[in-house]
Amino acid sequence: MDDFGQSAGLFKTLMHPARLEILEILRDGEHCVCHIEAVLGYRQAYISQQLSVLREAGLVQDRRDGWMRRWSSRVRSLSDARRLAVRVRNVI
Repeated sequence: MDDFGQSAGLFKTLMHPARLEILEILRDGEHCVCHIEAVLGYRQAYISQQLSVLREAGLVQDRRDGWMRRWSSRVRSLSDARRLAVRVRNVI
């Protein structure tokens, strides 16, 4: 896949508001799905589904901690991407 295809895939992944919310929560460190569920108010299955999409895109990683799985972001900051999105939206 060329650079444009990879960029388009990443933007497609980031287009979902719940995924952005999850990345925002994971910005400050590891969290289990139950914590994300409590903060966002979404069902556990829905959060797990979104985390799976984020993991396939390489944006999050998980590790086992006993029977629990802890998730963390592999992205340091989305602030540049947000600023770009705002600028593009204001131009259109």
